[in-house]
Amino acid sequence: MRVGTALAGSPPSMMSLASDLPKVELRSRLRKIRSAILPAQRQAAAWAVTRSKPVLQRLRPGKSIALYVPVGSEFPSWPLIFTALQRGCKVYLPRTPRFGRQLEFVRLNSQSQWQIGPYNIPVPSHPEVCSPRKLDTVFVPLLGFDSQLARLGQGGGYYDATFAFRRLRRQWRKPKLIGLAFSSQRLAQLPLEPWDLRLDAVQTENSYCRAARY
Repeated sequence: MRVGTALAGSPPSMMSLASDLPKVELRSRLRKIRSAILPAQRQAAAWAVTRSKPVLQRLRPGKSIALYVPVGSEFPSWPLIFTALQRGCKVYLPRTPRFGRQLEFVRLNSQSQWQIGPYNIPVPSHPEVCSPRKLDTVFVPLLGFDSQLARLGQGGGYYDATFAFRRLRRQWRKPKLIGLAFSSQRLAQLPLEPWDLRLDAVQTENSYCRAARY
């Protein structure tokens, strides 16, 4: 597994601090690191991901691909969304429920209309909704990740709850979960709870980190 260095000009990663801090403090510091990345660097990183061979291998015609609308300083996903659509994928975006923690994945195509969902996040309005179990690949946002591909999210627990069924499997099946992140978001080790999500891979601006089982 190889993880690239941080973006030039970006703050240093927190690899030496991760195991010593509670999650609340980790999230606060990681938000500052992520927010400090310059706009030009963010866009360069977003387009670099669309040239990643492992990512492009997942974007085959007819495959069901879930992405996300980036909020705040999250890794910009629009170039990857456009690339997936151009390559003939069925693209879905998450819709946060008003109650509970189970995300819905709504189709995005030329017939979709936009509306504002919970937390003021734009979501497409479309009659087609895909079950999480039927998605082929899910690209997820994150605040931090470590060498074991544990994920630190915003703290809402939506992705953890939605894909909790993966922890009960004896044989591996879809969907594959791939985090999108800047390399400066890598930590030495994350404090984990039993319900915390582990990823199959993380794509940064300059490397693709793959789990041993993937």
